[in-house]
Amino acid sequence: MIELAKRAARCAAQILMDMYQQPMEVRVKGERDIVTAADVAAEAAVMQEILAGCPDAWIISEETHSRRMSDADRPTWYIDPLDGTTNYARGYPSFSVSIAMAQRGNLICGAVYDPLQNHLFWAERGKGAWLNDAPLRVSERSVLLESILLLDWPRDQQIRQKSAQALAALVPLTEAVRSTGSAALSLCYLAAGWADLYFQYTLKPWDVAAGALIIEEAGGHLSGIDGRPYALEQPDWLASNGRLHRAVLETGAF
Repeated sequence: MIELAKRAARCAAQILMDMYQQPMEVRVKGERDIVTAADVAAEAAVMQEILAGCPDAWIISEETHSRRMSDADRPTWYIDPLDGTTNYARGYPSFSVSIAMAQRGNLICGAVYDPLQNHLFWAERGKGAWLNDAPLRVSERSVLLESILLLDWPRDQQIRQKSAQALAALVPLTEAVRSTGSAALSLCYLAAGWADLYFQYTLKPWDVAAGALIIEEAGGHLSGIDGRPYALEQPDWLASNGRLHRAVLETGAF
């Protein structure tokens, strides 16, 4: 299944690259929420690839949300065909394809592909996390003041203000802050040891499924933003290299 996930991610990414920085239709779905023709085309390609390789798949995808009936025994695929749509539509070079498969509630494999960098992040449960052919491991930083903090911004205005307040509390306690505009890439950057902390208040399962497994297999830790054990359906997420998890919770920022 991991090879299928990789293949589907590359297939979608080829469509994204073919359409990148070309005139395209952009439709507004909601406040600070858009969809492009590239999202739709990439999603169709991923679905076709996955259903060809896994005919009994139950698919949960950002643009169509659900295809086929839920069944605990069927492989459940979480698809974000274009994570970072706003970046993509503006020509900002930070976006990805995110694909993960779970069964009986357990994440089994996941892949996140950044076509601009040719970065394929992937993981299989119990078999480690990888960037292309190189193994991934989270950082060993254990001091907040030496950490790089990642975040992405909620669309909802009130929740965005809440996120800004948390950020204001954490900025003096960390070395630097970054925002990629792609939650899947942010999670992978943490797994690679390029950053140490990440939080977001409003993620969907397709945003986080692949990245969560990649972080876990790289030795990191994820929870709700208050430290509770995570569930894919929760909106709020805190991720870390594991060494900093308790420290960031103890700041009271959240």
